Amino acid sequence: MESNNIHYYSFDGTRYVFIDGNTCDTIEKCYITIAQQLSIPDYFGYNLDALEEVLADLEWIEEEKVILIVLNADGILQNESEVKNDFLHVLRACDNARVEVIGCE
Repeated sequence: MESNNIHYYSFDGTRYVFIDGNTCDTIEKCYITIAQQLSIPDYFGYNLDALEEVLADLEWIEEEKVILIVLNADGILQNESEVKNDFLHVLRACDNARVEVIGCE
């Protein structure tokens, strides 16, 4: 997977992760962005099941809380609309008390 050199922001025990619909127009770009910003280990499978699993785990994250912010949600996965609902569902359904998802209502 190609690197987008996207970095997260960490402050006061919280990691802020940004998924921008203007740049994440394919599922591959979404996975790369999330993998980089969450520092996901190399075993990440780059599929929705793997995304659901790592969001539920996040044991390698030092910060106490992760806020995942979806920017420009209307544009996300514009080139792969058939997976958009499933991708956003995985984010919204994250069952980890450490994770808060904003912007993908």
